[in-house]
Amino acid sequence: MNQYTVQFFCGQINYVHAFFKNYKDSMIETEIEVISKIKANISVKTGLRAEEARVYLEKIFNQSKYGCALHVSSKVLE
Repeated sequence: MNQYTVQFFCGQINYVHAFFKNYKDSMIETEIEVISKIKANISVKTGLRAEEARVYLEKIFNQSKYGCALHVSSKVLE
């Protein structure tokens, strides 16, 4: 199992925080590390490679009830 930190940027970061707090599905498991005004660092455990995990997280958030209304961007922290 790989572990990465993915940083999300969003004007309404509380929605990102609420969605990914202890999120788990068959592909990925997340936990919030740090949250500030417009960014959140999310610890990710997955079998995916880093960039695949980042894209997967954005995809599942965009499919959530808030995702379609919010603009988010993300990057993998090294």
